[in-house]
Amino acid sequence: MNLSKLRYVVTVDREGSISGAAKVLNITQSAVTKAVADVESDLGFSLFDRRARGVAATAEGRAFIDRASRILSDMDQLVTDAQTGRESRDRVLRIGIAPPSLEGLMNRAVRHLVLTRPEVRVQLRGTPFEAGLQLLRQGDLDTFIAPLNTLLGMSGFITEHLPPLRASLFARKGHPLTGRRLTPREIAQYPIISPDISGPHVTPIIGILDYLEGDPSRSLHILENFPMASGIIERSDSVGVVIDTYVQSQTFRSRFEVLDYDMGDPLPMVLAYRANMQPSRAMSWLRAALKAHPPTAAGGSTL
Repeated sequence: MNLSKLRYVVTVDREGSISGAAKVLNITQSAVTKAVADVESDLGFSLFDRRARGVAATAEGRAFIDRASRILSDMDQLVTDAQTGRESRDRVLRIGIAPPSLEGLMNRAVRHLVLTRPEVRVQLRGTPFEAGLQLLRQGDLDTFIAPLNTLLGMSGFITEHLPPLRASLFARKGHPLTGRRLTPREIAQYPIISPDISGPHVTPIIGILDYLEGDPSRSLHILENFPMASGIIERSDSVGVVIDTYVQSQTFRSRFEVLDYDMGDPLPMVLAYRANMQPSRAMSWLRAALKAHPPTAAGGSTL
């Protein structure tokens, strides 16, 4: 016995005839007749008394049909609720990005998504990696953008590759460090501003600070706000960190210079989501926005 046969039985009762039910269900009368016979065979009693002008439920049939009707109603409501939930998921997209200093890289993609899909509500949050991973696991984030190496070996997630990030050090125009290949010891003589102490390109900076005494992390200025950091760098001998493609903007080149120092290989980035969660339409729209405006495109923000 299946739900389709139950629906046929309930429709026969409501329409009062096999022919009426077949017309409503848009199937043949023989298919309805067989479905009713199959259900009666499974139950071991007749559901209907056959009459010249239709059918009428038997006493046993009435109790069964009324209960079947309630079951079908509950199933229909379940499907409706699931569809409503799906529509809600399609309207709200919760995006996490780690570390928090990378949040500005999403500016162009999020702007594109919001302007082209006004029905979507975007909730973007920068988060430390461990916190973001936990939010994704428990369903409080729909997707998580993070360095690939932080997700290696993690089960239960699907990852999609994004363009890698390359970092550079930069300083004000005319800084004493400009114009030559630099050593870590030379850079360590100047204040360094980093957007965080857990970001993807902190390791090369810590390598520079190893030339100083004490805890390297205590020798850093930690400023996530790029306008604040760049304002300080422009007016002092401090050195900062920036996404390499951002330096192509005219605004950046008019104010700063990239220092000749190797910050290591580009960092692979991924968009991750739970393997047991079917991506919503909003996720497909986010993918399209990221393709049109990659996080590493000029006009992004700092690390």
